[in-house]
Amino acid sequence: MTNKIFSKIKLVIHLTREFVFLIVLLIIFFAVMTFWGHQEYVHLWAGALVLFSITKIYFLVSHTFKKLDILIENDHSFNHMLLLLGAIITIIVISFAIDYLCVSEIYPEAFSGIQYGQSLALRFMNLLYFSIVTFTTVGYGDIIPVIPVAKLITVLEMMSAFVVIVFIISKYFKK
Repeated sequence: MTNKIFSKIKLVIHLTREFVFLIVLLIIFFAVMTFWGHQEYVHLWAGALVLFSITKIYFLVSHTFKKLDILIENDHSFNHMLLLLGAIITIIVISFAIDYLCVSEIYPEAFSGIQYGQSLALRFMNLLYFSIVTFTTVGYGDIIPVIPVAKLITVLEMMSAFVVIVFIISKYFKK
């Protein structure tokens, strides 16, 4: 019993470390992009952001499958799997919100429904909302990606949502 509690605490600490590392990387990317000519080299920064997003999703999904294998191997409860799933969803949603914020800095017209005179914090909150709506496939249509880079990153989030929800849950119940 204490071994499973220790394992759960270890999982939470590990996921928190990954979350903080990823968010710090994204914030550094945003800061570097903002200070080093994101308006002069829009295609370079947009390409770097797409490459970063693809790498991030690969990393998150592959590590999630490895963690899930460990949970299944150690015969952990469904609650442990839900904890893992909730943590990964949170990481994906927040990291894509930062990706969308980067896109909106590179291309101010990237999203219809976002007012660009807003403070950075308020714009982030709107893009976090958009990320949650995209991940859950609700799609209200009040915020819409209108340029190709924004659409591509939105598709990446939709694909990651599908993989995380469908494949991870089916893998857990396949055990």
